[in-house]
Amino acid sequence: MLPFANTMKSCQIPSVSTTQCLSRSLLLLGLSLGLAIALPHTPTPAQGLTIFNDQLQLSERGPRPPSLAEAEANRLFREGRAAQEVGQITRAIGLWRAALEQYQSIYDLPAIGAVYDHIGFAYLELRDYQKAEDALRRSLAVASDLNDYSQQIYGYNNIGTLLLNNNSPVAAEETFRGGLAVARSIGDEPGEALSLSNLGLAIANQGRYAEAIEVYRQAWILRRRYPDTGGQANTLNNIGDAYAALEQYDQAVGEYRLARWYAQENGDLVNEFRALQRLALNYAFNQRWPQAFASLDDWVALAREQQDLRQELRALHIYAQYYKFLGRWENSYALYNNAIAVAERLDDQEGLAILYSEREQIVHQFPFQTFR
Repeated sequence: MLPFANTMKSCQIPSVSTTQCLSRSLLLLGLSLGLAIALPHTPTPAQGLTIFNDQLQLSERGPRPPSLAEAEANRLFREGRAAQEVGQITRAIGLWRAALEQYQSIYDLPAIGAVYDHIGFAYLELRDYQKAEDALRRSLAVASDLNDYSQQIYGYNNIGTLLLNNNSPVAAEETFRGGLAVARSIGDEPGEALSLSNLGLAIANQGRYAEAIEVYRQAWILRRRYPDTGGQANTLNNIGDAYAALEQYDQAVGEYRLARWYAQENGDLVNEFRALQRLALNYAFNQRWPQAFASLDDWVALAREQQDLRQELRALHIYAQYYKFLGRWENSYALYNNAIAVAERLDDQEGLAILYSEREQIVHQFPFQTFR
């Protein structure tokens, strides 16, 4: 049983609680990287960072035996993959660049495009966004030379995602529109849905939330036609975020609930956690405390089921914050203890410092209660 999960149902909300006051309090939640909770206007990563054909059999294209240059390039490519798998990202990039020279010498365009994709993603791991963008744009150029429209759609979405997550939403919007145009030109509805969903996110990141909702709705119609491609929960969560940014919390809750259902159906843990977090937040904005705490219960339960300590820590922290806001000092103090125990298992020193500080504030606010 989760700690104090049911006591909230009979708790009286303090008369001083107002939506405005609560909003200010919620904006203070999560002051460290480990404990941060995403607020409705927080940018959400786009979909699309995908190597279109990550399993290219570079040495098995056609009946002919590979040339010496091709065989050497294939060897270097495979060594780069092996280095990447053990975390040697810089070495992997060097091997792939050597492979690239060989593929360029025999003008093997498909292989060149694939290698540029891998180099781009490796630079992303190193957080070198300029070099990552350069490599991904070169991959897109190869796809254009090959008239590979499917690869172009993913290329545009990869670059747009990079731009969006690097705080360039205007450039990202233009890039996603490029992917959308290609998808529509060949009637690729899954690619169109991906591009629309990401386009809506770029528009939302510019504060045009009502427009973003309309674009998301178009993506949602297409994604319902192709359930095997996934993405339904992501788009619904995006719609919920846009409604929340417009402070239309009831509409947001409806989208998050549906997003959670689709995430469960598709085994999409990322979006299931995201939906539960947003439900806990948006119910609280409307002061629907039983529902907020039920969402927190489900969030903690899922985190424990998946042995995801980071998600469990986030949920417990919000649990403790909510009880603190409502003046339930004992419950809040106990939940801070639970969160601290999880942070210790994670060895999250920054998070521990914040949790200890917030727990001590309870003692100062309610000094007559014995907590120890």
